Amino acid sequence: MAYYSIEPFGEARADYRAGLVAATVANCAGSKKALQPTDLIHIYQQKTTTSSFMDRKKEQSKQMAIFQALAEKKNG
Repeated sequence: MAYYSIEPFGEARADYRAGLVAATVANCAGSKKALQPTDLIHIYQQKTTTSSFMDRKKEQSKQMAIFQALAEKKNG
């Protein structure tokens, strides 16, 4: 779970990556409007609330504190 919060993986993320490539190709080929990856894949919905962003930042800060404590313990 901790790794997923830093580097999401899975089918939904893979679909988003495919949409990113498709949108880039379409935009380079002269699309009339600038396309976003989510314009090409409708199953991916990203949360836009700031609370989820702040929760993720808090979780990352906690994890970083754990890693720093472990590093200090190991390095003496």
